[in-house]
Amino acid sequence: MSEQLSRLKAIGRAWPQVLTIIVFMVAISLRFPLWFVMLSAIVNGTALTYLTRNFASRRSHTGGDPFLGVIVIGSGLASIALTLKWWAVEQQLKLAHGVLLHMAGHTEATSDPALAWSSVLTQWGSCSIFLVIVAVWALGSGRAD
Repeated sequence: MSEQLSRLKAIGRAWPQVLTIIVFMVAISLRFPLWFVMLSAIVNGTALTYLTRNFASRRSHTGGDPFLGVIVIGSGLASIALTLKWWAVEQQLKLAHGVLLHMAGHTEATSDPALAWSSVLTQWGSCSIFLVIVAVWALGSGRAD
């Protein structure tokens, strides 16, 4: 019974990260293309499966490195905020979902090409970096004891 309780506590310590991943998936599904949403689901699903197996096999009792966990939450919240900000801009300008994820959409909305490139790279980059951080966090959690 105490072994099961310790596993539940370890999984329970990761709930903020899991919640961040879920909200991230909801946010990107509002405006990113289906292929990116599916890629994100695969990465996040694999990471969570890996964590669950590690907790179940008792290789990891701690829930991972707390610093990596904070980075997951911080980068996830940043990606979520950026995604929702641009989603709101698309709604306000009455544009189709995801138009501002491409350079062509920005050239219609702004006259500054540098701003358009910066925005496009920031949107895709922040979400891609979050996926890498989730993968590193999951792998690091499996090694932490």
